[in-house]
Amino acid sequence: MENRARCTLLLYLEFWVIIAVSGGFDEGFISIDCGQENSYQDPITRFPYVSDSDFIDTGENHKIPTNTKAANQQGYHLRSFPNGTRNCYRLQVVKDKKYLIRASFFYANYDGLNRTPQFDLYLDINLWKSINLFEVTSYYFTEILAYASRNWMSVCLVNTDSGTPFITSLELRPLDDYMYPLVMPNQTSVLFRRRNIQPIAKKTIRYPNDIYDRFWSPYTSDSLETLSTTLYITPCIGCKYPVPSDVLQTCGVPVANGSTINITLHWPFLNNNIRFRKIAFIIHYAEIESPPINDESRSYYYLSRNTKYNLNGPFNYPSYLESGYLHSSEPWTSTSDYFNFVLRKADNSTHPPILSAVEIYEIKESTTMYLTNEEEVEAMMEIKEFYKLNKNWQGDPCAWEGVECNSNPSITSLNLGSLGLNGEISNSLIKLKQLKSLDLSNNHLQGTIPSFLAYLPNLQFLKLSNNNLNGLIPIDLQQKSNLLILSVEGNPHLCYKLEECERNSSKKTVIAIFAVVCSVIVVLLIVFLVWKVKNRTPPKTIINRSEEPIHLGNTQISYHDLVTMTNNFKKIIGEGGFGKVYHGIHKNGTQVAVKMLSSSSAQGAKEFQMEANLLTRIHHKNLVSLVGYCNEKDHLALVYEYMEGGSLKKLISGQRKNSTVISWGDRMKIAFETAQGFDYLHRGCQPAIVHRDVKTDNILLSSNFDVKIADFGLSKIFENESNATMMATQVMGTLGYIDPQYYDTQMLNEKSDVYSFGVVLLELITGQSPIVFLEGQKIHLRKLIEPLLERGEIDKIVDPKLNGKYNTKSVRKILDIAYSCVSPSSDQRPLMFDIVKPLKECLEYEMPQGSITSIASTSSNFSSDIIPAHSIR
Repeated sequence: MENRARCTLLLYLEFWVIIAVSGGFDEGFISIDCGQENSYQDPITRFPYVSDSDFIDTGENHKIPTNTKAANQQGYHLRSFPNGTRNCYRLQVVKDKKYLIRASFFYANYDGLNRTPQFDLYLDINLWKSINLFEVTSYYFTEILAYASRNWMSVCLVNTDSGTPFITSLELRPLDDYMYPLVMPNQTSVLFRRRNIQPIAKKTIRYPNDIYDRFWSPYTSDSLETLSTTLYITPCIGCKYPVPSDVLQTCGVPVANGSTINITLHWPFLNNNIRFRKIAFIIHYAEIESPPINDESRSYYYLSRNTKYNLNGPFNYPSYLESGYLHSSEPWTSTSDYFNFVLRKADNSTHPPILSAVEIYEIKESTTMYLTNEEEVEAMMEIKEFYKLNKNWQGDPCAWEGVECNSNPSITSLNLGSLGLNGEISNSLIKLKQLKSLDLSNNHLQGTIPSFLAYLPNLQFLKLSNNNLNGLIPIDLQQKSNLLILSVEGNPHLCYKLEECERNSSKKTVIAIFAVVCSVIVVLLIVFLVWKVKNRTPPKTIINRSEEPIHLGNTQISYHDLVTMTNNFKKIIGEGGFGKVYHGIHKNGTQVAVKMLSSSSAQGAKEFQMEANLLTRIHHKNLVSLVGYCNEKDHLALVYEYMEGGSLKKLISGQRKNSTVISWGDRMKIAFETAQGFDYLHRGCQPAIVHRDVKTDNILLSSNFDVKIADFGLSKIFENESNATMMATQVMGTLGYIDPQYYDTQMLNEKSDVYSFGVVLLELITGQSPIVFLEGQKIHLRKLIEPLLERGEIDKIVDPKLNGKYNTKSVRKILDIAYSCVSPSSDQRPLMFDIVKPLKECLEYEMPQGSITSIASTSSNFSSDIIPAHSIR
């Protein structure tokens, strides 16, 4: 029988040698020598180790001191990461496979500081282990068994301000699918101990003896003696926890005919934030003593002294030269800094227990919920490669600078502005299906705008300004005007119509021909230039009383036309510090409002110029639109669209003749659209614009209560493009609407508009003016409402003209929003962006089904008709 076993062993070894030489067992292995610049074959394992330069593009290469000896070839080099909080290796894997990943660290005082660092190690977005290296010359490794939920993994070193992270080697080994069943998509196993019990030779067993390249470190105890055999141990077919035969050929048995095996393994103390850990264990054994005679048998009980779990028994050992194991099918909870277990001889057993090996793992929950969509990750890596970006983009893209994600998570915002990008717009962007905002501005991009951008279903902001793009802006993109804010200024060779492109092309052709002619006849060039100078059309600008001209393009209207369209300025519809506003009929039949600048008002001239500049450069469906202008001698005028519904002030106060009561649903619509307009000024314009005179007089309405915000004469531009930045400025605005903090400090930001908008909301709710006269005193509307709100008397707050036709729930919601806006401290106020979404939800709740199609596709942030959205310079 012994000869037969030897033959079986020889056949097995021969088979293994053939497979090993052919490379079959190491298929899918990745072996990385970190900090090494060259590839080589390891002299012990024969594994090919490669440089880590293809797996990471950050960090510094180092060598350990020449007088220090490393335990293996990999120990002589390392890569450190003095820059950046998070630096990640990217490993290609096979999706839905299980892997062993091993990271090794050998400090060896490479930096001369003689101080070992501490840092965190992550697998994807999940903490793998906190690395604490206590000894300068100790070689340390950690293993994790993990499930690949996509076709790549990230191993990340995270700086915790306790020294510079570094790594010596990184190894990845594929496991068979049936192995380690506790390794799942939502769960990993971090190795605590893997021990070969009582071996003859005190050395670690690994590849090629273990085809999965697991490390089996020796464990010896004075309470155990060694049993061994040279015979082949039959492997357990399809076992969940296969063990190399070399490990099973030795085992520990109690000395002096003892009856128990008692093993305690210590791990680091639990920190203050973690009171327990989940663990899993596997004990391995093989029957290597001669077959029992007659009624002899071997069985055992399993006991654990530091967990509440006991598997009891008795458990029988396998047949001669066969292996078996005992394992925890579910994680156990331990609150101790050690793991103890006892194998005790069963009552009917004639032989003491034996033990070949033990594996203990800490089970950690992992999340794939927060891993970025795989296609989007692929797209981001392609974009990074396409533009040769040197940004510290490491690990999962949702953590990258310039990238924002939703909770799914999918990428919703990508900011690549001002990065010096060259070439065309990358086609990989089409994979970012959830993208809402894309900023490619201020680069050197060339070529045409790809039409696929129009088919990104959620895209709301597209900034392409200040590049070298050319050709026709895709028609499909132009047709998304009510869904998309498109900024393309600073691309002189772009055009909106095919005819414009053809004219531009014709001009280029003429110039080319002209250049050829000029090279032959210099005189013709001189004549042509003289002719061009004499016949050049001067730019149409309004030079008003401030130092800067107003550039308004080609929308000039003569004073004679103004007289005609206003019927000799017959009907006055408004008046301000700048002058009067007249009703008119444009020659195309549309109604217009004509704002004339009075020659007697210096402040009016300044306001007039500000409004003119803004209206020619910003466009949004909730901002009043400029039709044209007049600039003739002493006649300065702006002509903009007429809003037949008049101002919200007149409508809500009943000042309009034959005015009807605005329903609660229409008030919600007005609030929502007004918020959209101001949100655009604060976020959609770069630099941001603060209106400074938000009030119901400046909210104009169509006959269908569509909102247009007007009167930008007091607006302030934040030249540093930071919405959060305060600006010192003279206090301006209207009593009752002025932010008290702005009034006290003269420091302005967008939260001042938010305060004023809160007052507008209170007017919409109550139908009253912001300043109320009560018992001969002026009281702010906010103060008047507060006691009623505290008592829950909503019916006494709401405009009585509504006759109770409102939803109390939505009124309470709007009151909450309004009072958050009028908080005395600007820090306690929301941004307009944060107001738009709840207002939309209130509107959708209030309006009947089918009556809100105009907002159904509107962003929860804001929407605009603008194409393009010109930046304010």
